[in-house]
Amino acid sequence: NHIGGLHACSMALAAESATGIVVGMNVPDTHIPLIKSMNVDFVKRCQGDIRVKASLSDEDFVRIHEEDRGDVTVQVHVEDESGNEPIKAEMIWAWVNKNRARQKKDN
Repeated sequence: NHIGGLHACSMALAAESATGIVVGMNVPDTHIPLIKSMNVDFVKRCQGDIRVKASLSDEDFVRIHEEDRGDVTVQVHVEDESGNEPIKAEMIWAWVNKNRARQKKDN
């Protein structure tokens, strides 16, 4: 891009994708995950490729499986080849029952 590193939006997309996979893999089949909020601070220029790690806490895992709907802040870290975090990101995901989502769509 214009400053020789990964575009800032591509790093945000990588963070959103990683958190979405973590939530989607843990939401019961009767529910759907929905991105609710995305907060990204662009800290510095990215050096080379990135690695993204997203995870849920044990408490969040239990909530997703026990509550019919809710939201969770998913921890995500984006690291470049130099070991720095070029962005700081916070992704908030919600989950709702598929039947509830269909009822709202039909109304």
